Parts: sequence; C-alpha cells; structure tokens
Amino acid sequence: MFPGRYNPRRYMCLGWYALSLMPLLNKIQHKELITESENEPNTESSREIDTYPKQVWYADDSASGGKLDRIKKWWTDLNHHGPLYGYFPKPSKTWLIVKPEHIAKAKELFPDVQITTEGHRYLGSYIGPDKGVEKFILKETESWKADIKGLVEIAANDPQLAYAAFTYGTSKRWSFVCRTTPGIENYLHHLEYCIKEDFIPAIMGKKFVPDHIRNIASLPARMGGLCIQNCTTTAGVEYSNSVEATKQLTDAIFQQLTTFRPNEEKQLEAINTVKDRKEELFKLQREAIVNGSPPTTKRQLELISEKGASIWLTTLPLKACGFVLNKQEFFDAISLRYKITLSTQNY
Repeated sequence: MFPGRYNPRRYMCLGWYALSLMPLLNKIQHKELITESENEPNTESSREIDTYPKQVWYADDSASGGKLDRIKKWWTDLNHHGPLYGYFPKPSKTWLIVKPEHIAKAKELFPDVQITTEGHRYLGSYIGPDKGVEKFILKETESWKADIKGLVEIAANDPQLAYAAFTYGTSKRWSFVCRTTPGIENYLHHLEYCIKEDFIPAIMGKKFVPDHIRNIASLPARMGGLCIQNCTTTAGVEYSNSVEATKQLTDAIFQQLTTFRPNEEKQLEAINTVKDRKEELFKLQREAIVNGSPPTTKRQLELISEKGASIWLTTLPLKACGFVLNKQEFFDAISLRYKITLSTQNY
C-alpha cells in the first residue's frame, strides 16, 4: 500500500522531506512489549514484537506491506498523526495491492482508497503479478519508442547530439526499470527493434545496419562499441547487479531500521563484484563477436579499443570547447570506426 500526497514542490525538497518526516516515521513505528512468561512460565525475559507491516519511505512517499489488519492499523495511525507533522495522506491517490482472494476484506477495511489486484506503478517501477508487469512495460515501451523516434528526427541534422542524448539521457529511463523490475527481458523486444532498425542507422547515416554492427554497438566504447546495450540480453544482469549493490539498504528496510550506516568495506566489495561481473560479461560478448567475424574485424576492434581512440565519441558535444562535429563529420567518423561505406547524405 502506498498513499498519495499532493505537493507541487516535492521534487525540489526530497532531502528536507526525508529529515522532517523522521519524527512521524518514529511515531508510527511503535512496537508492543510482551513477556516470554506468557508462553514459557519459567522465563522472566521480555521481547518486542512488531505490530506493524513493513514500511518504507522515499522522501514523502510512504509505503507498507503485510497483512491487511496490520496495514489498516498503520493507515489509521498515519492519518491520525500525519497532519500533526505536516503530512496529509490522500485516500483518492492511495493504492492498495491485494491478492484476488482478499479483495472483499480489503474493500471493507479501506473503503476510500484505490484497490487493485493487478498491481500498480511505484517509484518508476511496478509492484504486482506478471500480467500487470507486462502491461506496464509495454505501455512504457511505447513512451520510450516515441522518445527514440524524436532522437531519430534530431539525428537527421545533428547525429552527435542525438547520440549523446541517447547514451547520457534517454537510455537511462529503461535502464532504471531493468534494475528495479525483475523478469522483463521478454517484454523489451519491441524497444530493441526500434533501436536497431531506427536509431542506430540514423546516427550512422544509413538505411539499415547489419547484425554484426548491432552486436559491436552494444559493447562499451573502450571495447570498440557505441555503449548502446541490447536491453533484452542485459535486463536480467542489471537487476541482479542492482540487488547485489543495494543489499545492505534492502536488509535495513527489511529489519525496519530508522537509521542506516552502511558498512563501507562491504559496500565497496559489492561494487567491485558488480564491476567484475559486468566486465566479464562484456569480455565474453566481445569474444563471441570476434570468433564469429573475419580477421579484419578482429584487427579493427583492437585498433578502436586502444586507449584514447574513443574519446571523440564519449565526449559531450560542447560548442564552447570545440567538441562539436557536424553531421557529415560524425557520419564519417562512425563509418571509419567500423570500416563501412562512407555516408554521402550531404554530398
């Protein structure tokens, strides 16, 4: 369950909200004290049991998960104490995700909130069954494809700008979803088709690109690629890496800790593990490309993988610094990089 709350300045004040709402979070995260002697007469110790569902906050976005009775108690306390701390939950913008067999009880306990059994979007990702996830990804894919189509139009006049916008901006939209939503690789084929058939040819000044060029383009620039990953093959890896990198934070949320001090040594170890895993994946991918290509392609990859050979490609096109390539210069540079016929669109 995640309540909605209206605030037009929320994205400007995330840090301040996080700090100012800590008293409220502590207030509604109380526990009940029981004695062990109730069940074991020979013991005199006591222990705390959590009567609340698991809750998590991201700035002023709150959410909880657990049994309906406990969520009801949490929701009641949130509405009671929230206004005292400047937090006003809005039932009309609050969504409760339940299993089909619990829908009747949910409607009885939460008559004012939105209730669904198909899942719902949350913080840019999705919570719910596979059917709902598929619907969400396909809808997002249409939005991403529209963005790519826009970059294709830009590439007709400024391919360097379109490429920079894709690698440093647009592609991050589905990268985030891949890192936060498991099992979506089979739903991304339409997106990959749009990238291969529309975007890559547009920044190369071509009508189409062969499969081996698409495979090379998926490599990092330092390995001779274009940093345009194939999301259908990397989505699962991205999610696994995200789980590895955020394990300490996930454990803190599961334990319902109100303060979080990560173990820097463990975090560094997790980051290195993720880097090593990605590096190994890229090496295997590059090796597969080399093994399936003629010797000239292998030599070409070796040359464009040398240190500094791809700086012109990964540098932002800043006009003030003289880093801008015009349309024909960028087309020619890409063509020479991969030994393909020079584009004659401007000739």
